[in-house]
Amino acid sequence: MAKFCTKCGTPLVDGRCPNCDKEAEKKVDASPKVTEAEETEEEVTAVHENYVHAILNMIKRPVNGMRESVADANSKVGLIMMALEALTSGLFVFFMVDKMVSAATGGLSDFGSYGSAISSQLPSAGGYFVKEILFSLAVSLILSALVLGLMKGMGGADMNWFQSCQIAGLKSLGCSMGWLLGTIGIILELYVFAVIILLLGLVLGNIYFMSGMLNYPKVKKDGAAYAIFLLNIIMAVIAYLFLTQMLSSAVTGGLHSLQNIL
Repeated sequence: MAKFCTKCGTPLVDGRCPNCDKEAEKKVDASPKVTEAEETEEEVTAVHENYVHAILNMIKRPVNGMRESVADANSKVGLIMMALEALTSGLFVFFMVDKMVSAATGGLSDFGSYGSAISSQLPSAGGYFVKEILFSLAVSLILSALVLGLMKGMGGADMNWFQSCQIAGLKSLGCSMGWLLGTIGIILELYVFAVIILLLGLVLGNIYFMSGMLNYPKVKKDGAAYAIFLLNIIMAVIAYLFLTQMLSSAVTGGLHSLQNIL
């Protein structure tokens, strides 16, 4: 004896109702598809109000920490990381120049008044400290502006300037660790360690930076990849122009100091 569906009265086939099964399949197909990116988006929460906690979170979890940070469109954590890099790089330059000047002054002391005259023309470590802070801040702000333009134009990202600062701040975060440990190496006169750890910090900063650009919420990763490439070219040109100008200024200043001594 045939059995019938208790819901619609249709004869059952192999114990199942063909009509009800079709309706269930239609409902499943009509349900909105949730992509992996959207699932990740749902898990993102706003940045911690404690900026120290937020920075430590980005060190432990660079990608997810960044995504949580940029969820707050007006977070100032990126600016704080830029300032941190400026301060640590300034300290590194200060102690490095101070060590060099101290060594030079000690050697020139053997030449009497002539050595004292040369020592008076040596650069001030404090002056280089201020210059490095201003230079680092300028580079970070330029980088954030480039990130904003390229990510919106090529990556289709929905971001404002504060969020682009958080991406640029990731680079500053990695570099800051290198600058800080490098400064400790300079103070302890572990110069090889200082150079190696500084290079590692720069590498880490760039890894953080590229990861942040590629994993920014709802960004077109293909466009972001070429944005990174173009950004590196622009920053290389800026670095070349700066180093050329710095070398020219150093040579001019050295010649001027030599004329004063003679």
